[in-house]
Amino acid sequence: MSIEVRGGGGLHLEFDPARGGKITSLRGAGIEWLAQSDGRPLPPPGTPFVDAEMSGWDECAPSIVACEIDRYSIPDHGDLWDSAFEMHGTVARASGGSYPYMLERQISATSTGVRLSYTAHATDVSVPFLWAAHPQFSAPPGTRVVIDGVTSVVDVLAIPADRMVWDDAASSIDSVAFGACRKFYVDPEHVSTRAQLIRRDAVLKLNWASGCPFLGVWFDHSAFAREPVIALEPTNGYFDSLKDASDNGLVAEL
Repeated sequence: MSIEVRGGGGLHLEFDPARGGKITSLRGAGIEWLAQSDGRPLPPPGTPFVDAEMSGWDECAPSIVACEIDRYSIPDHGDLWDSAFEMHGTVARASGGSYPYMLERQISATSTGVRLSYTAHATDVSVPFLWAAHPQFSAPPGTRVVIDGVTSVVDVLAIPADRMVWDDAASSIDSVAFGACRKFYVDPEHVSTRAQLIRRDAVLKLNWASGCPFLGVWFDHSAFAREPVIALEPTNGYFDSLKDASDNGLVAEL
């Protein structure tokens, strides 16, 4: 069952609580911003993320990549994206399956768009906690990302991770070869709270709170998704592994 939220500026959002709270549609300016599902059913918990449908906007917590931390085993892209959320009025709520925590999300209309508000807390002992938005935005030729004040990024797929210049080439889907992918993080010393996804036919603006000071940007030119996509991923941890972020003191604790 999809739930609709109509925001300002003609922005229209739909999400499905039964599918990890996935935002299945984000429409505005006459276009669908999110990659769409191929209709396959929700996979069983623990399925690798890339083996499921690559579409929409998922919630990643308490890690993006699979990892082991303390006595807990965290699956690929966390344990919320393939779980059911319960609706309590306008609040969607889910409990972690990897260790004891709860996440709540409320989506509301604003005069210029929509707002996503989050609350997370531990339900037993204190735990480190990494949350990241994971919207897979359709990225037709010419799509690029603009991030205020950023001149360098970290290529986190390189071994070891490598700093590089953030320029017109790095920020464009056109510079990613067909069948390839890449992921950058804004330099962790730079706090990012806004970005723009610029297509030839429209612009989508995203703003978020400084409580999520890190930003990952994923480019996939049909390596895993069925179409070129860009994911803008505000997060409270640096970078994809909860274990690494916790060891480096660059993640929140609940």
